[in-house]
Amino acid sequence: MINAAHQPSEPSPVGGSASDEADRLAALARYEVLDTPPEPAFDRIVRLAALLLDVPIALISLVDAGRQWFKARYGLDVRGAPRTVAFCDHAIRGTSILVVPDAELDPRFCDNPVVTGDMRLRFYAGAPLVTPDGFALGTICVIDRTPRQLSARDAAVLAALAEQALHELEVRSALGELYREVAEGRRTARTLQGEGDKLEALLNATENAVVTTDTDGRVASLNRAAEAMFGFEPGQSIGKPIADLISTEDDDADCENLTRSINGYGRRQDGTQFPIEVSRARWTDAGGDLASGAIVRDVTERHRAEAEARRRMAAAHSHDKLAALGRTAGGVAHELNNLLQPIIGLTQLELDQLPNEGTDEQMESRESLTMILTSGNQAREVVRKLLTFARKAKPAVAPVDFPAALRRSIASFGELLPPGVHLDQIIDAAAAGVATINEGELAEVMTNLATNAVHAMDGKGTLSIRLDRLELTEAAASLGVTAGCWFRISIADSGHGMDAETKAQIFEPFFTTKSIGQGTGLGLSIVYGVLRDWKGIIAVDSTVGCGSTFTLYIPVSQTP
Repeated sequence: MINAAHQPSEPSPVGGSASDEADRLAALARYEVLDTPPEPAFDRIVRLAALLLDVPIALISLVDAGRQWFKARYGLDVRGAPRTVAFCDHAIRGTSILVVPDAELDPRFCDNPVVTGDMRLRFYAGAPLVTPDGFALGTICVIDRTPRQLSARDAAVLAALAEQALHELEVRSALGELYREVAEGRRTARTLQGEGDKLEALLNATENAVVTTDTDGRVASLNRAAEAMFGFEPGQSIGKPIADLISTEDDDADCENLTRSINGYGRRQDGTQFPIEVSRARWTDAGGDLASGAIVRDVTERHRAEAEARRRMAAAHSHDKLAALGRTAGGVAHELNNLLQPIIGLTQLELDQLPNEGTDEQMESRESLTMILTSGNQAREVVRKLLTFARKAKPAVAPVDFPAALRRSIASFGELLPPGVHLDQIIDAAAAGVATINEGELAEVMTNLATNAVHAMDGKGTLSIRLDRLELTEAAASLGVTAGCWFRISIADSGHGMDAETKAQIFEPFFTTKSIGQGTGLGLSIVYGVLRDWKGIIAVDSTVGCGSTFTLYIPVSQTP
């Protein structure tokens, strides 16, 4: 059971009165354990508690009249503390585990010096060590400097370790000096094997991968979770160099600091690598040899989630940036259009009034006005493209047979491709359906993308266009594409590709890699604006020297 509530105001044993407290202290004295030297059996228990529950501090704490004294401690240098600041003083007043998820939020402990001082204790869980006659001698407790919860599995592990600690106290009391010989490793092999079996069972009860090594840095043991993680059969990894399984950013780090997680890579038996997070510890075993252990976590999914979060953040930033550019471009285009109207209109009017054949002065005026009119019409076309990008002018959309419309769009520019460009066109037979679009805009989108591809290939290479249809679930959706049914068009070229800086700007209006006079830099901006208006998505994948692939996602409106 877990208890986070009991809090009597005066010290008392399980049961309650001051006389019972005196009996409890007498029971503690009978065990003759206070102020004795460290013993391996108890040290192993707290080390195991820290490893299994993934905490920096674990203690076997015995509560005396005015103090708590630590028979075994892991991650803490002091041997004891005043009873007035002891969380364990609260824990021994019940028979269930006392859990404090966040001491700063708990009115019993928020002003406690171990919470407000250098120790910065936040989480505490303590299981009382209750004797057969009902006296709580102290606790086995685990401590962390960050808030957390105690899972049901962790509570079961802590309760089992409390039973083991009390058992060791009982055996110690019954055997006296003989127990100390056992604890120092001078008992029979059968006793040691039994203890090893218990420790192995506890290690196999955790879902964390736990690896231990000998003084030569070779694998001494893997629990079942570690065997599954690294792909070994039981016992198959024993004796292998730990470096064959784990490499970290700082292999010379102080491994005694279990609170510090080190990033690195794990290597499975089949040679595949995966990202890991390692918390390590060192200790001296009963034979006086240095040994070490590590808790290993496979963080592949965490890295994938972090990468996806970064990608979504970048996509959202890019979308907001382009939306702001669209609003600006739309406003500028609208003002330019108002200025171009009288320029083009009056120029045309002047031209209409001049004769086709006349004096040299009239012919010179006609030539100048024709140049003005041509430039004005070119400027008007730029304005039209800006308005298209900003979606100030939205052509009407209608449901169309999408594969058929795409074929017509490809045919409209296919004959204009340079002789050196080979067109590879694949329309998946299963890609049937209707999309609500403007077919004229689809032709413009495809033409812009094909023109850019031809430019990227310097007029020589392969242009591949493929259409298929996707049914995306919520789990599979990405790139801003929601779950549902989509047409996917891939336009790939064998050109020189783009670097990351260029790829980040390609949809911005007036950005171009072409020479001056060879383009306005509005083609891809128009494509972006059209896809956005259709509630579609455009994505690009490009590597310098390996070409580029533009992928268009267009929602399916209905099934024919």
